[in-house]
Amino acid sequence: MNDNKEKVCNLFDKLKIKYCLINHEKIFSENDSINAKIEEKIDGVICKNLFLKDKKETKYYLVSLPLHKRADIKEIERKLNIKKLTFADEESLLEKLNITPGSVSILNIIGAKDTDVMFIVDKELLNIDKVCFHPNDNTASIIFESKYLKNILDYFNASYEFMEI
Repeated sequence: MNDNKEKVCNLFDKLKIKYCLINHEKIFSENDSINAKIEEKIDGVICKNLFLKDKKETKYYLVSLPLHKRADIKEIERKLNIKKLTFADEESLLEKLNITPGSVSILNIIGAKDTDVMFIVDKELLNIDKVCFHPNDNTASIIFESKYLKNILDYFNASYEFMEI
C-alpha cells in the first residue's frame, strides 16, 4: 500500500471508521470510472470532486458530490457569494492539498492538514448510506458510511459547509 492510501486507512482505523478499500486501475475522470465499471464493484455512491478557485486566486474550494450529479457552478457561486469560480490548476492543487490530478477527494484533508481550502459537500451525500472516494490515490477507492464525513473534516478543523448543489 502506498503512503497516501496508508495514511487514509490509518486515520480511519484511529477514528474507528469501518471501510472497504478496493484497488483498481487509475481513474482520472467520470468516464474512466464508468468504463472501469467501478460502480459494479462497490456498495455505495461514487463521489466526484472539483477543485475550484475564485477569480483573484485567493480562495480555494473542494466540492464533493455524487458522480452522476451535475455541479451547478453558478449556484455554488451564488451561495458562497463569489463572483466567478473556475477550476484551479495542478500547481495550486499540489500547493493547497498536496495531491496530484486524478486523486482529488474530500480525503485530501488527511494529507494537507493546514490547508486553507474550504470543503463544500453536497447535502445529498448525507442522505446516502455509503460513499466512495479516492483515498488520496486514484488507483483505489474507499467506501465508508457518509455519517463520518463530518468527523473526518472536524478532526482536521477543516473549513467546510454542507449545501445543496
